[in-house]
Amino acid sequence: MKKLFMLAVLMWSGVAPATTYYVSSSTGSDASSGTSVASAWKTLAKVNGQTFQAGDSILLKRGDVWNESLVPPSSGASGNPITFDAYGTGAPPNLTGYYAVPSSAWVQVTGNDWKAPVPSTYTTINFCLFGSVWGQKVGAASGNLTAQWDFYFANGYVYVYSVGNPASFYGTAIVPMALSNVPVINVNGKSWLTFQHFLVNWFDEYGVYVQGASDHLVFANMEADSMIPQGAQPLGFYVNESAPGPGDIKIYNSEGLFGGKSGAEKKDAAMSFLENALATVDAVAQREIVDPEKFKSGVSKIIDGTVDCLNASTWAKQNSPASIVTQ
Repeated sequence: MKKLFMLAVLMWSGVAPATTYYVSSSTGSDASSGTSVASAWKTLAKVNGQTFQAGDSILLKRGDVWNESLVPPSSGASGNPITFDAYGTGAPPNLTGYYAVPSSAWVQVTGNDWKAPVPSTYTTINFCLFGSVWGQKVGAASGNLTAQWDFYFANGYVYVYSVGNPASFYGTAIVPMALSNVPVINVNGKSWLTFQHFLVNWFDEYGVYVQGASDHLVFANMEADSMIPQGAQPLGFYVNESAPGPGDIKIYNSEGLFGGKSGAEKKDAAMSFLENALATVDAVAQREIVDPEKFKSGVSKIIDGTVDCLNASTWAKQNSPASIVTQ
């Protein structure tokens, strides 16, 4: 009788119980129900095409990778947001902005010109990574592919120069890595959403992009990271503010890498970044540092002073969520 009474109350009030959905790029299937780990969906496209209710949770499997965008299709409600989070163990779910072209997709156009289709969401391709070498973008016209690493984008295809099948010529079955200008997480006109425990990387312009009449959003315990060889710096979190503009966007643990670390740990991490940067510069260009050890020693002293200043400031004592800059 109690169960029947509760069901009647729910039906009368029009409030449906929240549902948890699971998504796994490695083990899921879009033909499944998505409502259990064993019946997880596979793609973010499947998620983007659904209608969710306030209070629903969409969980992505840790350790899995999605080379596609997440575009939340529904809004939650005040006190009852729709949550995007992780399940399982291991590395956070990885959402990327690249498309790895399979070897079977290449078609010879003429001579050394080859093409392969890319996802329909791509409106441009500014960067291609051939194995470990960034390509050279040329004008989108026949006859412009004249040398190794040349590429361009036109009519839904990426065109590359290659002597024979690119999968063989460039020594890998998944070249080029084509970075799109499509945001990896694109919140457009949706509100009362929570995102956490995601890694967003390999994007050209935006990792997380908020636009339209979107508000009441929370981003927690996330990392947005991208690297391109030239041009404008990619933006990890970006709000395209338009009237009236969002008034409630929170970012928690945006300093998760360093915020809870001691001064010594911060210094060690910063020095590690410096050494990696020096190694990278060595690999790509001649530098004017005649004594790398003295150079690093000098920077180490600067870092010591900076860490002392930060630890003595209100910055080190803030527990409130980070503010977000809108443009």
